[in-house]
Amino acid sequence: MAVNRFLKSGYVRAKRRLDDLSPAEAQRAKADVERVVARLPELAAFEDRAPESAARYADAHGVYVNSVSKANHAASLEFCVLVDLLVRLRSPRRVVDLGSGFTSYMLRSWAAETPDDPPEVWSVDDHAGWLEKTRGWLGEKGLTDKHLLTWDDFVGDNPGNFDLVLHDMGSMETRARTLDAVLDLSAPGGLVVLDDVHKPDFRRFAIERLEARGQPFFSLKAWTRDSLTRYCYLVINQ
Repeated sequence: MAVNRFLKSGYVRAKRRLDDLSPAEAQRAKADVERVVARLPELAAFEDRAPESAARYADAHGVYVNSVSKANHAASLEFCVLVDLLVRLRSPRRVVDLGSGFTSYMLRSWAAETPDDPPEVWSVDDHAGWLEKTRGWLGEKGLTDKHLLTWDDFVGDNPGNFDLVLHDMGSMETRARTLDAVLDLSAPGGLVVLDDVHKPDFRRFAIERLEARGQPFFSLKAWTRDSLTRYCYLVINQ
């Protein structure tokens, strides 16, 4: 049984490496940095500002993955840099974090920098127990836990549209099942970030839905690929 598990995990790792080297994905990733900057010129500052952003959250991220969540479950530091720069370069007024955790801490820390007129931050999870872990972490950091909701309660509240939507919630099956509803949360001109598109089944499904909806999307593999080969797509609601 242990041998079978080892062989299976080895196959999965090999398949992931091969998929990571997919010519189509490599070509998309190479071209999309220029393409996304052409659409969102403010992101031209990404590479220059990324080290500062990483330094801003590296220590807290290290504590988080050692005391709250495992590294392979938590958002990568590369993903966190993207989130940090998206909010700082674009100044969204309403943000929703689907899949609460370290990014909820980041977003609320950023919002707290402007206490007189803070942006609105929501944190949503499909797992009530994990939502409470996020609530505890936010409390330890002295941050508000306003707008922490389960997915069912969030959808039932009809929360309106958001300028930035992060989709990193639950299993890949959950992400696929909720994808259209998540994309519908984006305000006109808003952005949706889809994490973990290194997983080929989810990536293919997401591409199919995005193309059917006519929504432009960009691989940010060049900016967000981590040691586990995870990376994300950025979607524009035009």
